[in-house]
Amino acid sequence: MSILKIGILVAVVVAVLPTDREQQAALYDRAASAVHWTATFCDRNGATCEQAGVVWDGFVQKAKFGAAMAYELAMKGAGKEQATNFSLIEPTVDLTPRGTLRPDDLEPAWRGPARTGI
Repeated sequence: MSILKIGILVAVVVAVLPTDREQQAALYDRAASAVHWTATFCDRNGATCEQAGVVWDGFVQKAKFGAAMAYELAMKGAGKEQATNFSLIEPTVDLTPRGTLRPDDLEPAWRGPARTGI
């Protein structure tokens, strides 16, 4: 988000805040109540929080697997072999270079005129 957008968002939030002391106190009390209610959610709903913990652990395991797979594939693509002896997945395509390009295939098709006098 750009600084301009953040500045506009902050300005809008400040503009809608109340100026009356009583309204400010009421808003503060409501905000404090909402923070307390949110912070004590697991005290009131233990089973829900336990289930959320199980789901979160599964998500973390999947994220670790995805990151390890992406790292391994990136290292294989960069020509670096992983130091460990395990492989997460084996490629289904043979990725060995074929060497079918000739040296003149690697030359650019066109070059501009040589620059002189620099």
